Amino acid sequence: MTKKRSYRLVIIFSLLLVMFINTAAGVLAMSTDEIQNQIDSNQAQQSEIEDELADIREQISAQKEKDEQISQEMAAILEEKQVYASELEKMLDDLEYIYQQIEEFDQSIAETEERYEEALELFYNRARVMYQYTQFDSLRLFTESKDIFDFASRDRLFARMMENDRKTLEDLEIMRTDLENKKALQQQMKVDAEALVAEKEAVIAAIENEEAVALDKLQASRSALEALESQEEAMRRESDRIEAEIRELQALYEQYTTNYDGRLMWPSRNTRKISSYFGMRIHPIYGYPKMHNGIDIGASYGTDILASADGVVTSVTYNEGGYGWYIVVYHGDGISTLYAHCSSIIASVGETVKQGQVIALVGSTGASTGPHIHFEVRENGTPVDPLGYVSP
Repeated sequence: MTKKRSYRLVIIFSLLLVMFINTAAGVLAMSTDEIQNQIDSNQAQQSEIEDELADIREQISAQKEKDEQISQEMAAILEEKQVYASELEKMLDDLEYIYQQIEEFDQSIAETEERYEEALELFYNRARVMYQYTQFDSLRLFTESKDIFDFASRDRLFARMMENDRKTLEDLEIMRTDLENKKALQQQMKVDAEALVAEKEAVIAAIENEEAVALDKLQASRSALEALESQEEAMRRESDRIEAEIRELQALYEQYTTNYDGRLMWPSRNTRKISSYFGMRIHPIYGYPKMHNGIDIGASYGTDILASADGVVTSVTYNEGGYGWYIVVYHGDGISTLYAHCSSIIASVGETVKQGQVIALVGSTGASTGPHIHFEVRENGTPVDPLGYVSP
C-alpha cells in the first residue's frame, strides 16, 4: 500500500512538473513576443518622429530663410530711413538759414521802407521848390539876378534840381520794385522750405509705417521660429526617450534570446578586398580628416550582403548625406552590425535573420564614390574595429 502510494505521488509530481515547464515555456514565449512587439512599435513610433523631425527641420530652415529675408528688408528700410532722416536734418538746417535770411529780409524791407519815406519826403520838398521856380520865367529870373554870373548860376541850379527830381523819381520806382520783389521772395522762400520739409516728413512717416509692418513681420517670424524650435526640441526629447526604452527592451529581450556566440562571419561571399580601414582618414568626398567607423569592402554592384551572425533587424534607414541605405542587425550581448551604401534592403525591421542570410544588396547610395560594403561592428552602440571580430 505504501509503495503504491509513493509511486502515485511520483507520477503526480512528474505530471505537475511537466505541466509547469510547459506553462512556463508558454509564458516565456509570450513575454518575448510582447517585448519584440513593443520594440517594433517603439521603432515605428521613433521612425514617425524622425520623419516629423525631418519635416520640422525643413520648416525651421525655411523659416530661417524667411527670417533672414525679413531682416534684410528691415535693414534696407532702416538704411533708407537714415538717408531721409539725414536729408531732413540738412533741410531743417537750411530752413533755419532761410528763416535767418527772412529776418534779414524783414530788416532790409524795413530799411527800404524808411529810405522810401525819406526819399518821398525829399521829393515833396523838391516839388514845392520847383513849384516856386515854375512861377518865374527866364526874364524875371534874369532881372532878379545881380549880374550875368548870378543868372547863370541860378539857371544851372534850376537845371540840376530838375535832373535830381527826375533821378529821385527813378530811385523811388526802383526801391518800390525792390521792396515788392523782396516781399514776394520772402513769401516764396517760406512756402518752398516748408513744402520740402513737409515732403520729407511724409516720406519718413511712410518709411516708419513700413518699418512698423516689417517689425511686426519679423517678430511674428521669430515667434514662429521659436515655436518650431521648441517643437523640435520636444520631439527630440521624445525620440531620445523612445530610443532609451528600445535599448531597455532589447536588453530585456537579450536576457531571453541570446544567439550570439562570439563569432561573426565576413559579410560577403564574393570579395575579401578591404579598400578602407577603421580609424581617421581623409574623407574621399569631403576632403578633410574624418573618423571612419568601419571598413569598406570593395564589391560589385548588386552582389549579396550577408548577416554576420544570427540576430534581429533593428533599423532600416536612408541617410542622404552619409550612409545612404543601411541596415542594422542586433546579435545580443550588446553587439550589433551595420551595413551601409546598399542598393536595396531585403530584410525588414523586426525580422529575425540567420548568419549568412542575404539581408541587402551592394550599392553606392549616400556619400559614396563607388559600389562597396561599409561594414561596422558596434559594442553597446559604440563603433569598434570590425577586424577585431572578422577577418578577410
